[in-house]
Amino acid sequence: MKYLSLAAAITFMAASFTSCSQKNMTTENNAITKEAQLEWSGEYMVDGCGFKLTIDGKDYKPEDENAIGEEFKQEDNMIPVKVTYTETGEIIDRRCGLSTQDRSMPGIRIISIEKL
Repeated sequence: MKYLSLAAAITFMAASFTSCSQKNMTTENNAITKEAQLEWSGEYMVDGCGFKLTIDGKDYKPEDENAIGEEFKQEDNMIPVKVTYTETGEIIDRRCGLSTQDRSMPGIRIISIEKL
């Protein structure tokens, strides 16, 4: 009985590692690379709204804004960029400052970003 439980635990762990590897491969296979406009509106802690990407005329909110380097933090400028990303399938709504304006946008996960 002891050996059966150990075998079950090992099988479960192996299956878990395999599914993680398959998830990472799927994420990279679904990556999209496009030219976009990146907008920085300031740090959240000082009433800014962070980053927004406009791709093919549609606004997106990066879920991982920390993946975007400090060199992109230029207020009041739309920076042309080349971005590789995956769509998360989730809507992100980060309220900022004292605004009650709805800022919900489709979420993306950035894989890489560079200035054009």
